Amino acid sequence: MDVQILCNAILFMLTLLVINEVLTNYWMNNRYLKNYLNNTIITALIGIAAGLFLLFIDKSSLLQEYRQGFSQFFLIVLLPPILFESSINMEKALFFQNFGSIVMYAVIGTLIATFVTAFSLQLVGLLVSKLSLTSSYAFGSLISSTDPVAVLAIFKQLDADKHVHILLYGESILNDAISLLLYEISQRMWNQEVVGYGEALKLFLTMFFVSIAIGVIIGVLCAYILKVKEEVSYETEHIEVSVTVIIPWVCYLISQAVGYSGIVSIVFCGIVMAKYALPNLSDSGKELLNKFYHILSYNFENLVFLFIGIGVVGYDLAWNQMGIVLAISSILIVIVARFLNITLVSFVLNRYRHDNFIKPNHQRAMWFCGLRGAMAYALALDAADNFKEEGEIILTMTVIIIALNIFVQGSALQYVLEKCDIQEKPKENSSEINVKDFQSESGMRVVYQKGWAHRMKDCLEKCDEKVFQEFLVKKRELTPVRQAESH
Repeated sequence: MDVQILCNAILFMLTLLVINEVLTNYWMNNRYLKNYLNNTIITALIGIAAGLFLLFIDKSSLLQEYRQGFSQFFLIVLLPPILFESSINMEKALFFQNFGSIVMYAVIGTLIATFVTAFSLQLVGLLVSKLSLTSSYAFGSLISSTDPVAVLAIFKQLDADKHVHILLYGESILNDAISLLLYEISQRMWNQEVVGYGEALKLFLTMFFVSIAIGVIIGVLCAYILKVKEEVSYETEHIEVSVTVIIPWVCYLISQAVGYSGIVSIVFCGIVMAKYALPNLSDSGKELLNKFYHILSYNFENLVFLFIGIGVVGYDLAWNQMGIVLAISSILIVIVARFLNITLVSFVLNRYRHDNFIKPNHQRAMWFCGLRGAMAYALALDAADNFKEEGEIILTMTVIIIALNIFVQGSALQYVLEKCDIQEKPKENSSEINVKDFQSESGMRVVYQKGWAHRMKDCLEKCDEKVFQEFLVKKRELTPVRQAESH
């Protein structure tokens, strides 16, 4: 690798970040423009302009450097802090209250979308034979990852229903990890390291649960270390923050080193640390940690969309090999797969919910909000290197879908979400209001007795309160001010 080219590539991206900050601040303060352009669109447009500029001055070496290095740079450097920041800054009570539903959307929903996409592409292949079944699985897995950065910002502006917000937010945290895991398995099938669907399923379950275990164990260890540490003074608060910053990276690297999924591990490490480790931090430590990760993830997300913009115009894509039929088919297939993902999982969840039902308008909002972004792009670049000619077609289809998601869906987001009426409604007195609403919309009879899922949830909550909270979370003595506030 030429050091001079690498230095030029880094300098160019840092310059683009500064330009992005200046232009974003201008556009977002313009009352007319901000209704049509969100941060993601502006950043991607700057990336496109940068890609055109590099083509104009014939800097193919820089473009090649970005293409070759982005996938690994994203997975190792950019993605872990973005996911960890999402894990620690969520609304913890709502997240754990809806944890089962979030897992259903992220795991079962992603599997549904992946298989629907793969098999639909095979049907299209009867007309235009382009992709093998393994390549179709690879595309289905990477295109099933969602990136709702712009969506969540609009949810906050519209004061969206908090349960819909946390479902979408939680799905986005876990969804990337599941998509990456499925993609890695399809890659092993392509390289014939895995033979047969039974072995692939066994590998998926093993990697998923062992990666979760690694993340949970390291998260618990971090919580215990922070619990038993000495009280933090102003001079030593940086130590507890340093521990909290370093441990997730250690978790990621350990999981990768032993052959499992570092992304799955760091997500669950973040979830465990959010619940048990962060309460053990001092108030100043929490504030410092949140600011650090917010700044880091904000700039990393902008960097990702700059890379995407550059790739839309700067890379040689397989337009001729793909063809118009496959291009249009892939767009329609991805839309249908997301629709089936949301509607089927929502139907099952509503059967077991006693309140806060996922209504049809909420489902439509979640369906429309399934924008593709950084993870899909990074894995598509990896596919172009590993799946040969078929990988180039995968990259081309992915770039088309991401561009449509950013510029078409992204521009219409606010309008569509307003039409979906997802604003938080003031609740009336009793739960029978929810029951009536649900009966009128679905015609189903609501059973008031708690089912096995709710009984298990109650049991886990008691176990958490009596065992894990006692063992892992430091009991803080209330100061007179805090005592007054608690009353």
